[in-house]
Amino acid sequence: MTGPRNDDMWNNEGRSAGKDPELTELLRKHYAPPVDQSYWLRQEQRIMQALPAMLRGAVRELRPRWWSGFVELKPSDLRTAGLIAATLALLATGATFVRNQTENARARAIAARAVVESTQPLDDIMLTRVRTRLPADAPERYLDPLDY
Repeated sequence: MTGPRNDDMWNNEGRSAGKDPELTELLRKHYAPPVDQSYWLRQEQRIMQALPAMLRGAVRELRPRWWSGFVELKPSDLRTAGLIAATLALLATGATFVRNQTENARARAIAARAVVESTQPLDDIMLTRVRTRLPADAPERYLDPLDY
């Protein structure tokens, strides 16, 4: 066909309606969906009865697990979650490092004060001094056996 398209010869999908109208009408009747509602109800019952048998071997468990949500994440979401986790880990490590440095500095100050107080004459120091408790892991706790 070289000329413009004849509109009554083509349907909406761009396919030819066919050369034989009788055959086309017979095929339409043959492949038309059933109008009777009972057909669709029987069809639904058959599918619902066959469904457990079909799913028995294919699906072991229908409940989602906690890790099933990771499938829905995009790579950019995973990257963001990884960066947040790394940032939190660095913050926790830094806080632990600072706390340990503070504890060690406090233990060194206590040990230095104990050394200075032990070298002063007995007349100059007070006999009732406040005992401070050193952390168990401080190396300076061995300098004064009374501070424990």
